[in-house]
Amino acid sequence: MIFQPFLSSCVRKLASLTSFLVILLLECLLAAGQNPGHVLAAPATGPQTSHPGDISAIQHIVFIIKENRTFDHYFGTYPGANGATTAVISTGQTLPLLHAPDPPPRDISHGWFDAIQAGDAGKMDLFDIISGANQNGDLLGLSQLTQSDIPNYFNYAQHFVLADNMFSSIQGASFVNHLYTVGAQSSDIFTQPTPSQVNGGSCDSIPGTYAYVWNDDSTVTQTFPCVDFTTLADELQSAGVSWRFYASPLGTPGYPFTTLAAINHIRNGPLWVNMVDHALFNSDAQSGNLPAVSWLTPTSGNDEHPPSGTCPGENWTVNTLNAIMSGPDWSSTAVFIMWDDFGGFYDHVSPPIVDKFGLGPRVPLLIISPYAIAGKISHTQYEPSSILKFIEERFGLPPLTARDANANSTADSFDFTQNPLPPDILSPRVCPFISPSFSMGRQLVGVAGPATPMTFVNQSSKTLTISSIATTGDFSQTNNCPASLSAGKKCTISVTLTPAMAGSRAGTLVVTDSDSSSPQTTNLTGTGTFVSLTTPGNFDTVVYGAKTTQAVTLANTGSSPLTISSISIKGPFTQSNSCGSMLAANSSCKITVNFVPASSGLLAGALIVNASDPASPLAVYLRGTGQAIRLAPTKLTFASQAIGTTSIPQTVQLSNPSASSDLLLGSITAAGDFAANSNCPHTLAPGASCTVSITFTPSQTGTRTGAVSAVSSDFRSPQTIGLKGSGT
Repeated sequence: MIFQPFLSSCVRKLASLTSFLVILLLECLLAAGQNPGHVLAAPATGPQTSHPGDISAIQHIVFIIKENRTFDHYFGTYPGANGATTAVISTGQTLPLLHAPDPPPRDISHGWFDAIQAGDAGKMDLFDIISGANQNGDLLGLSQLTQSDIPNYFNYAQHFVLADNMFSSIQGASFVNHLYTVGAQSSDIFTQPTPSQVNGGSCDSIPGTYAYVWNDDSTVTQTFPCVDFTTLADELQSAGVSWRFYASPLGTPGYPFTTLAAINHIRNGPLWVNMVDHALFNSDAQSGNLPAVSWLTPTSGNDEHPPSGTCPGENWTVNTLNAIMSGPDWSSTAVFIMWDDFGGFYDHVSPPIVDKFGLGPRVPLLIISPYAIAGKISHTQYEPSSILKFIEERFGLPPLTARDANANSTADSFDFTQNPLPPDILSPRVCPFISPSFSMGRQLVGVAGPATPMTFVNQSSKTLTISSIATTGDFSQTNNCPASLSAGKKCTISVTLTPAMAGSRAGTLVVTDSDSSSPQTTNLTGTGTFVSLTTPGNFDTVVYGAKTTQAVTLANTGSSPLTISSISIKGPFTQSNSCGSMLAANSSCKITVNFVPASSGLLAGALIVNASDPASPLAVYLRGTGQAIRLAPTKLTFASQAIGTTSIPQTVQLSNPSASSDLLLGSITAAGDFAANSNCPHTLAPGASCTVSITFTPSQTGTRTGAVSAVSSDFRSPQTIGLKGSGT
């Protein structure tokens, strides 16, 4: 299609994350001959065909939403699928994806800015710079599981349909992606609600909770995470089609994924009766009491959200599907199992652009039904709206937004004329007592590294007697495990790497116990190095045109000189150094790192040193926040003022520090006993300024405080001016 080159240009421009991002996107759409008032539907990369037979053979649709995994992380090794087993990282290296520890040791950052920066304008080569993706060289974000880790998911893929071109809805994390699963939109929200809380992402969030909104006029504002738009549940209700949302109750850890709790008219209206505890689903399935459409989200611990492991989550899925398959409705049911967002894990496929929010990184999708095409790997471009479209097609409902209107339906993964597939009843497996593999990352030779905790779980049905816990190689351990560990109970084993020499180091952690599967073994890996790089702190918030500086020390702790071939940097940073091409033994040099943002929001980068050490290249990761608006001053203090009288105005200069992009302005408002007016236009040209005039009219005696908020296209808008005065 003639606009494909323009889409590539769009991707490159999106990655810059300038405050004028939306204008660049619209420019691309206009250049491509598209109406910017409508969604650009990315073409399917696989065939979109009509399904054989009558879709009304499906009487029950179950939409299961799990958490935080990419396609490559789960199915990168699946035969015949578009998977990857290697990845390019910020250093330019192509590395094999590591065998993922299971359970993972932490949750990787996976928000809006993480997804866009990791994708790097479609190159998909900066996943290691995401916060938490590569701590101390462990490359957790560049890891994957294999068939032996998730055998039942592979089984379902072999017997039913695996989609390898399924994308998350938006470049971001769970809250916004879950909104798309009910409404094909996020009400223009693009971030997780802050602060994190047990009832977060709902109308039950604590007062003051907020998420960022990218408005139609391209400004960014904050909103409470209780929104209102028409959902598929509303359309089902109006059409007389039965539905339920099975999820975690209020006050429990899984409640943030009870998505309809964020829709005001449902949470606080009569449709809330359709929200039921997820624990009721299996009994409803087995008794033939399923509605026509079910959403189902697991409880925390079974949702596969790191640091939860995959095995308990896979077992939960097996039990759920067994309940459906052994119930009376199996013959007329379609089940969709998807993972909501990328979770910070690597995927090699660049997401298509369909609008300014998405699509997001690729995620797994399993389609399970008697009418699913057995063994099919669907290459059709899907997103969660594709599942909504299938439901709409089945029940004759109109689309909710341009997203589901333009999405490819999942109907092409079905053949309603085939002999129905039989149930595939599986047995939940016994989960590993401890992760079968674990990377300890990089550590100085002869220096004990940080103690890394690993969880040991008695997965058997009886008390376990632990007779010994030992390590081999350059690894040591301490633990709090008792001699007798009750069924289902946990203890912690903390492992330390102390490399005896540079280069790759390998060993094992071995737990000998009374279970028939004993010993429980973890393969340990790490890297010894003679080179260290200090890690700078966060560079905080910096306005365009300004910079902040931090020092990084490069040290050679070895007895031989270190040859330095290059020192380079990624992201909105610059560096200078005194290191030269050779660093003497037991010496160090200084690298000066400057943060010089040209885009707004949370930004990341990397300082990379290529040297003669076996652990080379070495990288440290850099963080800062760019700001596209300058306010001077940012605080005002007014003289004492008589109650009910108005002060002489004080002024603040608002300027656009960018040399190339317009700054879009929204409302400028005052709170407290203060008033503000301005001569600021909606569009402030590069380098231009305007004036905000502020007055103080005290309503009471004593100290009075307030603020002026300026809404703009900065991705952390609004910015505020602190105000203070005294009433007399």
